[in-house]
Amino acid sequence: MSTVPALRDLVLVGGGHAHVEVLRRFGMRPQPGVRLTLISRETLTPYSGMLPGLIAGQYAHDDIHIDLVPLAAFAGARFIADELVALNLQTNRIELAAHPALRFDLLSLNTGAIPATTGAFGTRVKPIGRFLPELEQIRTAAAAGDTLAVVGGGAGGVELILALRQLLPRAVRLVLVTDRLLPGLPGRVVRRLSGILSSRGIEVLQGFRVIATSAARLEAEDGRSLEFDHLLWVTGVAAPGWARSAGLATDDAGFVRVDATLNSLSHSQVFAAGDIACLEGQERSKAGVYAVRQGGVLAANLRRRLLGSSLRRYHAQPAHLVIAGTGDGRAVAARGALSLYGRWVWRWKRWIDRRFVQRFSRLPEPMAPGGGVLPRILQPEAPEPMRCTGCGSKLGAGLLDRVLARLPRQGESNLLLGVGDDAAVVRVTEPELILSVDGFPSMLSDPYRFGRILAHHCLNDLIAMGGRGRYALACASVPLMSEAMMEEDLHALLLGALEVLNRHGVFLVGGHSHEGADLTLTLTLTGDMDGQAILTRAGLRDGDALILTKALGSGVLLAANRRGRVSGRLLHTALKQMEQSNADALPVLRAEGVSALTDVSGFGLLGHLAEMLTASGTGVRLAAQQVPLLPGALELIGGGIRSSLHTQNQKVLDRFRLSPQISQDIRSLLVDPQTSGGLLAAVPEANAARCLQALREAGFTAAARIGTVAPAAWEVTAL
Repeated sequence: MSTVPALRDLVLVGGGHAHVEVLRRFGMRPQPGVRLTLISRETLTPYSGMLPGLIAGQYAHDDIHIDLVPLAAFAGARFIADELVALNLQTNRIELAAHPALRFDLLSLNTGAIPATTGAFGTRVKPIGRFLPELEQIRTAAAAGDTLAVVGGGAGGVELILALRQLLPRAVRLVLVTDRLLPGLPGRVVRRLSGILSSRGIEVLQGFRVIATSAARLEAEDGRSLEFDHLLWVTGVAAPGWARSAGLATDDAGFVRVDATLNSLSHSQVFAAGDIACLEGQERSKAGVYAVRQGGVLAANLRRRLLGSSLRRYHAQPAHLVIAGTGDGRAVAARGALSLYGRWVWRWKRWIDRRFVQRFSRLPEPMAPGGGVLPRILQPEAPEPMRCTGCGSKLGAGLLDRVLARLPRQGESNLLLGVGDDAAVVRVTEPELILSVDGFPSMLSDPYRFGRILAHHCLNDLIAMGGRGRYALACASVPLMSEAMMEEDLHALLLGALEVLNRHGVFLVGGHSHEGADLTLTLTLTGDMDGQAILTRAGLRDGDALILTKALGSGVLLAANRRGRVSGRLLHTALKQMEQSNADALPVLRAEGVSALTDVSGFGLLGHLAEMLTASGTGVRLAAQQVPLLPGALELIGGGIRSSLHTQNQKVLDRFRLSPQISQDIRSLLVDPQTSGGLLAAVPEANAARCLQALREAGFTAAARIGTVAPAAWEVTAL
């Protein structure tokens, strides 16, 4: 934990070329007193200049992408996987598609723009993350005689259609549709690229200004039309509507007007860079090269604004170098009157592009939170350094009241007194009550998503008994920050937990909050059996099939995330599984005659299996190769990543007879501590196949039969 409290929230919206440089520079020189947050819909940000090379087969997918998750970890930034839908600049809040509104002190926009198209038909090249899967569908579907039209005759459109010539069969007709071919480039460059297009059998329709589209036809202003089977748009860009709706100063097209410091002309708390910005007095084309060069100035000015210093000015170059690959290992370069062509130009372009991406991919270990000194401008707001313990560590009543007022109201007929009283009072109507408590510090930088996963994790204890939750008490700790920041984190944390609890019929009836070293949540749950038989871990019967509902590996993936060593794609897959409710598996298991049940959590698969075997007095034949694993878990274990509980969990391995063919990495995953892990169930052998099918239909796609209950030995085989 840092000894310097965070007093300002700097929020970056969008993972564009300028913001990746901001993250890199803040990672290299953290700013005491400032908390950095990145909001991005995608976990990978592509370098658009390398897209044609990927399509032509000259790059692999990972070559052209910057992974925002380890980059954010390096910068010490929170990562929120979501999309901005609206801005409230009166309250300084960002409305998100799938999170509660996020507060900021200083905001930076690098979201890019949206493609300007005519009509709703066809595939837009941006955003690239959505385009690539659609292009794969086109590649699969394109047949001999089909026509693929690309609308947009700028350098991007020409480079793209030349790459498509490498990707698609020659029998697929390619047509470049444009009002004007390569505007702004010298005539010699236009002639050279025109000749290359012609030599590749690519038709060019010039003067074709599209005014209407249908599912299979483009209509031009001059009356011409073109029938197509597949349509791609590589046209200019338009501004998203939220910028103007928020009241930001915008140009006629809706782009955010900024001065030479990249600061909004209307709102001093907002900066913007890249395609979303219109640089007043230095208007330029929407090209990624400008965003790249704005990154350093933007990083400096965000820091300077927070520190109360004067801002630097950005000077856009009057012209930029254009290098367009021709899809065959050659490229054309042009700047002003300069024109170059050849294989060496492509090698030059590859060197430039790869160097840019690798700047954000080859990162050292994230810096551990440390001390530092608050900047002078923030020192008057610093909390009292000698913090009280006992009741003096409680969060302020005003803060807590504001958070509770923003949460959904909790109540039902048996809840007589709840949140707001000294204790909750409920009317007990069931003969059996089930109670459980669980919790831990946040393993994510996103407090809302942490709250959701924590609630699923805690509910698993009740679900594993075959019960349902009714009431919850929450104990939350929040790191010392500014009061506004503590309020926002507590609200997001509790809202995430409440959404999951309420979905399961559980109401929050009270709790406690206090300052702590980490953002932490503990839930005490009370529930009942809802008239169902109690399930325990002690009911294993010889011959029963053992079924696991979720894949293993969340422990090592979360540990890697803390070190900035896991890709956003792998983390997303793991978090999606953690947010899957085991309550949906319980009806299936009951219907198939489940005899014993537990959830797999902190002690790992073998630790919890050992508890079942001891309680039941049975043995097991477990097939290690049948145990499902999360993508990336095996590679991370092999790379030396371990969770903090791993050493303790390993001790249970001595109680099993493991085949020598089982690798050390697999052994490690069998004891990997799981967060919001799956259920481990025993069902009759005769019902096992049907049970697995039903679980998969219920959404548990990783569910697998992993072994058989046996009379004596605790045996783990390789097959």
